[in-house]
Amino acid sequence: METPKKNKELVVLIHGLCGTRIDMLPIARKLNKSGFQTRRWGYRSIGNRIETHATRLGVFLKKMESTQPHRKIHLVTHSMGGIITRTMLSQIQLENLERVVMLAPPHQGSHAARKLSPFFGWLTPSLKQLSDEPNSFVRNLPNPFENNEIDFGIVEAEKDRVIEQGNVLLDGYRDYAKVCGHHGILTWYSNTIQLVDNFLNHGHFNLPSNDSQAERQHPINAV
Repeated sequence: METPKKNKELVVLIHGLCGTRIDMLPIARKLNKSGFQTRRWGYRSIGNRIETHATRLGVFLKKMESTQPHRKIHLVTHSMGGIITRTMLSQIQLENLERVVMLAPPHQGSHAARKLSPFFGWLTPSLKQLSDEPNSFVRNLPNPFENNEIDFGIVEAEKDRVIEQGNVLLDGYRDYAKVCGHHGILTWYSNTIQLVDNFLNHGHFNLPSNDSQAERQHPINAV
């Protein structure tokens, strides 16, 4: 039975570059079963800069706050969705934001984005912004989580070929976990889904200490 507390909490899920709202469906279903309300926020990831997406996301979240001013809000992001969120939080303040889970966010940049931007940057300007070059947009973006009371967790894909290991990290995180999986389908792994549910409920991922039975999960089937 859903508790009154959970009925007041909203989770907004934000997909990554070249993704869709469907990517966040498995996590949304799990969170709905846990008693949260969920909204999968979609955007046209190709053709616009990160700042454009961040502005739209900020307008959306401010509207959610004004609709129910006492309801807590949590965010779950995948890949570039985390950088959009970081940009948005550097621009505006959300009064009701409590917890943020970022799945494979390229906080220190992506080597894949650097390599692809000369060829596809004209079509997808965010590729250059996500580069791991020292002067890139993401490498010089302010950190809204430093000296902040927001519970912020990061999940890294152990077999990530898009982001170098460790480049997902950003000062201010409260908890960190690894999933033995790939970047693009990180949102579909049963272990990822459970980690997100744990963090939003308890403020930590609570990975089992007996190593990797939980980490050797396979993607769940979409229904």
